[in-house]
Amino acid sequence: MAKIRRKSFWSDRRVAMKILVIGGSNSVMKPGYLSHTSEWLKKKARVAARLTNLSVGANNCLIGLENLKTSGSLEEFDKIVVEFAINDMSLATPEGFDTWQCAYEGLLRHILQHNARAQVFHLLLGRRSERYRDRTERIRAGMREIVRHYAGARDVRLLDFDLSLRNLLDNDQARISTHYKDEVHYDLEKGAPMLGRYVAKHLTAAPTRLPAPCPAPLHAQAFDRAVLWPVSEMSGDLDRRAFSNSRFARTGSVLQPARPLAVELPGPLICLSFLATADSRPLLLEEEGERPVLLHTAHVELVKTPEKFRIKNFTLDWKRWTAMERKGPRRVVLTALERTDVPRYEAFLVERFNMVPGNGEGGGPYVSNLAYLPPPGDDARDAAIAAAGVPAAAY
Repeated sequence: MAKIRRKSFWSDRRVAMKILVIGGSNSVMKPGYLSHTSEWLKKKARVAARLTNLSVGANNCLIGLENLKTSGSLEEFDKIVVEFAINDMSLATPEGFDTWQCAYEGLLRHILQHNARAQVFHLLLGRRSERYRDRTERIRAGMREIVRHYAGARDVRLLDFDLSLRNLLDNDQARISTHYKDEVHYDLEKGAPMLGRYVAKHLTAAPTRLPAPCPAPLHAQAFDRAVLWPVSEMSGDLDRRAFSNSRFARTGSVLQPARPLAVELPGPLICLSFLATADSRPLLLEEEGERPVLLHTAHVELVKTPEKFRIKNFTLDWKRWTAMERKGPRRVVLTALERTDVPRYEAFLVERFNMVPGNGEGGGPYVSNLAYLPPPGDDARDAAIAAAGVPAAAY
């Protein structure tokens, strides 16, 4: 009896699949799982894929939201893969989870508002070590809740590769570990090929047409309303430094010691993005009504490659957004510090992984954008944006 060959929706169409990927370093690696995804789609599903990759390693999902807000239209894409679960574990703490919920739902809502027909795949990857399982489970529960909330109105799907791998291997930690290169990356021989095939098979699924209106946000303060304000537009006196590599071109405003930058924000600060170098100076962040924050903006891994840079995001993840009483305007001051001044402010230091005071005489810091949450309501939001002088294209 002849074997019936099943065809995918996309192989019947013979149309190139347009895929956007936003995620962390597993989505950046070359070769990595996306290489296997593209190969599988071409050979097995007989459909070519036009892949756009906006992924940035070692950042949470708010860098994904920033990249989407600055990358132009999303209308051309059929499939959008969101891969931040591993990096978002930095927010999956009792103190930071409120921020994660607002950030991750905001990222999804931004996608749906700018491309209602796209299939959105939330790819859940896990760390190798079992000591992070509680954070993985917190992210898993949060993703399930968000996907369930939108699945009745939009084609939103959860791809839980971490759970699939663990079920396949009977949750045998020793066998699971052989699929990893290190604590957070899948290896090129086992893990990445398996993950690539897993993603590709799901991408070939036929889209579900759901014409229902997009539901109201699950979390009232979801960050799709966030406004991105380039620091370069806050003052005409700031020098700028251009950064570029094979994937990204960014501009950082150069802050100087003893020349603080003060700005009036219409709402609470969510995060700021900057360009990390081997020698960039520390930054003091002071927001009215909040505790000051000292952060290092140099990256330890760049010491051996001083010509390179890293796109970084600093999130004020301890804020309680759902219970925040004061949501209105506030003053924010950014001050570059010489390394000799750090001891005076060390009590305010918030350490982030691999960020260090820097080497040599130093420069910068090189700050790109501030993201804040405007007051709720269209009228209040528009008025706040106009009052701040923020261009409409920023939100």
